[in-house]
Amino acid sequence: MRKPSTPSGFTMIELLVVATIMIVLTTIGLISYRSAIQNSRNAKRKTDLQITRQALVLYRSDNGCYPADNTFLGMLNTITGYINETPYDPLGSAGAPLYIYTPIDAGSCGIGEATGFVLEASLEPDNTAYTVENP
Repeated sequence: MRKPSTPSGFTMIELLVVATIMIVLTTIGLISYRSAIQNSRNAKRKTDLQITRQALVLYRSDNGCYPADNTFLGMLNTITGYINETPYDPLGSAGAPLYIYTPIDAGSCGIGEATGFVLEASLEPDNTAYTVENP
């Protein structure tokens, strides 16, 4: 008497189930990774604005007012001695920060000076504005 042979290997259904599970887990992992990357870029933007705010406060304590430059790069050129490295948006380049500097009451403190400022960055994924103000 011969024993009936049992097939060796996997059935097509088993292979499809395993492939589907792998695809679902990979998709979940990629979505989590993308979210973590966006959160880290947003954290860098917030930190950059806080460091810039601190440098501006130090500049004001020495000079009496904030710079009245209308651009972020212009303001950075004015406060070079107060900040160690140029802050830049993670999606931009070191030479072109995507942050916005707006002086408040420019000229009321003196020519080329302001009494306050607003720093702004756009956060991912929906371009929510993050602002830091100092009156």
